[in-house]
Amino acid sequence: MNVVTAGNEKLSEALKMLEEAAKEKKDELQNMLKGKYSHLKEALIDKEEDITHALLAAKKQALKAAAQASEIGTERAKEIAADLDKQVRENPWPYIGGVALASLLVGYILGRK
Repeated sequence: MNVVTAGNEKLSEALKMLEEAAKEKKDELQNMLKGKYSHLKEALIDKEEDITHALLAAKKQALKAAAQASEIGTERAKEIAADLDKQVRENPWPYIGGVALASLLVGYILGRK
């Protein structure tokens, strides 16, 4: 049993040494990575402000374009409604016939079983 206990102790010692070596290498690797990628982090921080300004400018431009499109759409809808009103007042019978025909078709479709 003594040989087994001594073997276990040596194995425990070897594992502790490996763990300590791994911790040292881990610290070395972390320090190397911090040094290599710190300039990348700094560059990103420097560019963050530029990106923020660019996004704000794009947002303002998009809002302006949406407002313009809405205004143009409203004007165009008013023009179309005025033209249709004028046409109906000048010649109402084709529109009355079209509405009657559409009503007849809808009634026929809904009335079928």
